[in-house]
Amino acid sequence: MAVMNKSVVEIIPTPDSRLYALGDIHGCYDALLALEKKIRDSVKRSGFKNFKIISVGDLCDRGPDTKKVIEHFVVGKQANTHEVVIGNHEMFFLMAFWGLRPDLLSRAGIKPQWFHHSFASLYKSVNTQVEIWLGNGGDAVFKSYDADINDKRTWDRIPSTHLKLLFGAPLVVVTPKAVISHAVIHELDLESLIAADEATLEKSERQVLEAVHRCLWERGLPGSRIDPKRRHISGHTPIETVKRNLDLGTIQIDTGAVYGRRLTAINLMNFRCMGVPSGFAYKRAQRELY
Repeated sequence: MAVMNKSVVEIIPTPDSRLYALGDIHGCYDALLALEKKIRDSVKRSGFKNFKIISVGDLCDRGPDTKKVIEHFVVGKQANTHEVVIGNHEMFFLMAFWGLRPDLLSRAGIKPQWFHHSFASLYKSVNTQVEIWLGNGGDAVFKSYDADINDKRTWDRIPSTHLKLLFGAPLVVVTPKAVISHAVIHELDLESLIAADEATLEKSERQVLEAVHRCLWERGLPGSRIDPKRRHISGHTPIETVKRNLDLGTIQIDTGAVYGRRLTAINLMNFRCMGVPSGFAYKRAQRELY
């Protein structure tokens, strides 16, 4: 069971269940449902009763159905069937609401955690304006809620349960066989985040801030394995097919669902992948920065 309000949480499956990690969804709700059906059928055929899905982040932006995707994870979180780690696109979401509509956080009883303060320190402009988010597909988020990114009065239409899900998400999930983060983390990052969670390392230390940044943005592979006993699962970098590095123990699973390719899931026991085609293709705009 995940412990909330920490940057790193541990999830241990029950003996009758299986864990799966899902690549970047970006509002592709139909593909999400199709892939979950495929997972459910596979789990049933294997003789297991339950499964839990861990998103590598980027539930939102660009695709048509951010609202439906987040609501799906809200319901799943309540049922203990779904978890999500924070991606760079969730960071846009969190920082915009914290900086521009903090009243909605207060109304929902949300208290930002230490790593949210790290976001604010690292990405100050995101906390005070929406241009960067808008340039990265944020307008699609608000369309799905029948709201307007440029009219902050309409931001009330985003349910508090959705904000709570995102503000309650960790940066990293650890399972018996995997370490899951949105982007690629490096050798000492996991140790630094755990030390910050446990208050044995100052949260403003350079290595902690670098670890937080890499969780959201890093594309370069580490110099060595981050955990000798676990595979490192990440998304963030759209690729044609799942990319495995056996020496480093890394597996990258963002197969570009929002760009008309596939949404991929990976079994966190045997590391076999399955996927479904996406019925949506977002066209990259030149103004995109990330």
